[in-house]
This record gives sequence, structure tokens and C-alpha cells, in this order.
Amino acid sequence: MARGWSYWSRNKLEILQGYLPAFNNAAKNKSSERIYIDLMAGEPENFDRDTGETFDGSARIALEAQPTFTRFAFGEMPPKSARLKADLDNRYTGAPFRVYAGDCNVTVDRMLSDLSDVRWAPTFAFLDQQAAELRWDTMAKLAGFRSGKTKAEQWILWSPAMIVKGVMGTNGAAFADKVDNLYGSGRWRQILDARINEKSIEASEFRREMVNLLRWQFETQLRYGHTIRIPMTMKNNTDLYDMVFATDHNAGLKIMSHLYKKAAEREPKMKQEAIDAASPQGVLFSDYSGPIPEWTSEQCWDPADSSWWRN
Repeated sequence: MARGWSYWSRNKLEILQGYLPAFNNAAKNKSSERIYIDLMAGEPENFDRDTGETFDGSARIALEAQPTFTRFAFGEMPPKSARLKADLDNRYTGAPFRVYAGDCNVTVDRMLSDLSDVRWAPTFAFLDQQAAELRWDTMAKLAGFRSGKTKAEQWILWSPAMIVKGVMGTNGAAFADKVDNLYGSGRWRQILDARINEKSIEASEFRREMVNLLRWQFETQLRYGHTIRIPMTMKNNTDLYDMVFATDHNAGLKIMSHLYKKAAEREPKMKQEAIDAASPQGVLFSDYSGPIPEWTSEQCWDPADSSWWRN
């Protein structure tokens, strides 16, 4: 049961498809085991709602990566978890994976317990949420999982735009409580207040600050050596969500930064392809000749340094 997504989801999965083989290449000569954790693995196959093109979901991408991982843990809510397991059982008979049905904030404990015999192994975790499904303590558990000098790498979808939509909705107060759990505190509410009530920051700055707060917590609370972000934009050039990467490895930082730059270069072409697909004129995607932006990383900063922050 393929699900329809837009070009930014395809671009995100192309980054994943590029990173996983590089991760395993870097680790294969240092470790006999390599772990892939996908807390919200989704459907095994997806399709581009603009072009109709089908593309593999993250679970298939992970299982196809060469060199391969040696352990896989996939989480998903029923009934999608059953469809995912059936597809993977059929395609990858005998592969060392398990599918965990239920809320990933609950099943993560069983995942990590089942993997505890190889907790020394290099570990990559993909956390592909929609808005505020994750809990901060889940990310902290992943950070504390490994017994080695470096922590599990985490790659996380973070969507301030979806957070605003949830908070401003009919069940806004309950949703805001979920966002408290997402950040592990209510500090994010100061950023929302600066945007909604005080009008001291614009929408783009709100999104930037919300992602920065996550990065700042990963670096200061979870003690990750590096975090980087890339915004994924809609057809109107509004940032829909960010992909945030946390690692202790200089090599991981270098490889992911390279892939982020490539993704930024792909994005305007993919955006034009989506526009052309909906155009009655049928403009060819190959005709795109617009500007190609260059992605550059920026350091995160202490949110309390902002003039509107209340200590």
C-alpha cells in the first residue's frame, strides 16, 4: 500500500540512500557488526504524488545498502507494521531484521534491549517523524545506547511549521504538551511567544530558532560533537521541515555535509519537476535552468543569547 509524498520526501530518502553505504564503508574494517534503527519506518514503497514515480521506503533502502548492516530494527504503528513486515519477509528472507509494532517511544526500550549484545557496534538511527511524535527521552536513550566512545548517529526530521499548525489547531493545548515532551521541557514556548505574541521574530527566524534549540540540546545535553541541518522547502519556497544530523564522527560530518550540498542542488530541479507535472503546458523537467543554491552549514548557538529570551 504505497503512500503518496512530494519531492522533498524523495530528496530526503536520496540523502539516506547515499549516506548508509558510506557509513558502512567507514565502519566495516573497524567492526564486525553495524546497527540500523528506524523508529518510524513507514510503508515499504512510496510514490511521488506529482509525477507518479514510485520509490522505496527507508526500510528497503537500509536493507539494500552495500556494504550491509548486520542488525536492523524497524518500528511502525499497526497496521502499517504488519504490511512492512510482510513485504520485508518476502523480499529479504533470512535478513537480520525485526519489526516492532507500536509507539516507538515505548518499543525503543525493547529494540535497544534486543540489540544490547552488540551495543558496542557502530549505530545509525533514522527518526522520521511527522510533527511531534518523538519524545526527548527516546532520543536520549539512543544517545546513551552505545558502550563505545562515540554515540549512535541520529538523523531526525524536525518540522517547526507542523508544530505551529498543531499548536494553533483545535486541540492546541494538548498538542503543546506533546511538544514539551518532544523538547523535554517547555523552553520552546519562548520561541513561539516571540513569534506569535511579541511579534519580535519573523516566521523564517522562528523555524531557525526552533531547530537551533534542538541542536543546542543535542550538543550541550546529549554531548554530541556535531549537529547540522538542511531545510526542505515547498513549491512556494517556504521551509516545511528540517533534517537534523547528530554525530560524534568527523567523517560522518564530512560525508553528510557533502550529501546535504547535493540535496540542496537537487531540490530546485525536483521542485520544477513537480510544478511541470501539474502544468497543462507540460513543460519538460529537463528545461530547468534556474539558480542552484549552495548549502552551507552554520554553528548552533545558545538560545538564551537572543534578546527576547527570558531567563
